[in-house]
Amino acid sequence: MRTKIFIGLAVLTGLIFLFDGEISAHGTGYKYSELKAAALEFMYSTGEKMSYCKAEVFSPKDEKFAFQSGRTDEQGRFSFVPDSEGTWKVTVRDEEGHQCTAEINITPEKNVNVNAYNQGGLLGGTEILIRSLLGVSIIFNIAMLIYRKGKS
Repeated sequence: MRTKIFIGLAVLTGLIFLFDGEISAHGTGYKYSELKAAALEFMYSTGEKMSYCKAEVFSPKDEKFAFQSGRTDEQGRFSFVPDSEGTWKVTVRDEEGHQCTAEINITPEKNVNVNAYNQGGLLGGTEILIRSLLGVSIIFNIAMLIYRKGKS
């Protein structure tokens, strides 16, 4: 039995050396890119950075499926490399529902012009309504607790 295993390993080793140039694993690498990136910084109206928020880039060719997605860095920065001219959209959202969208116009010379607009606070401007309802709910619940205590 050991002889068969030894012969099998010897044949396998021989085949590996025989096809050494043709059979090899692929590796990885990198190079510095000369491409122009569109770099943006996102922040709240208070000036606080939108750190680690979800970011999606939509190309002028396809506004339904994201060209790129990721997260802003600690400083609220996000960048991407556009592959065509036209108006690109970058939307950044936090976990509380705040959202900001930047429109980036890429010219044939790969120049970048940015127009950013804030889409309101929570869920497109409903933040005040939600906070008001929450406040009314808290007051109502406290009143019901006091009413029930007085009844018992």
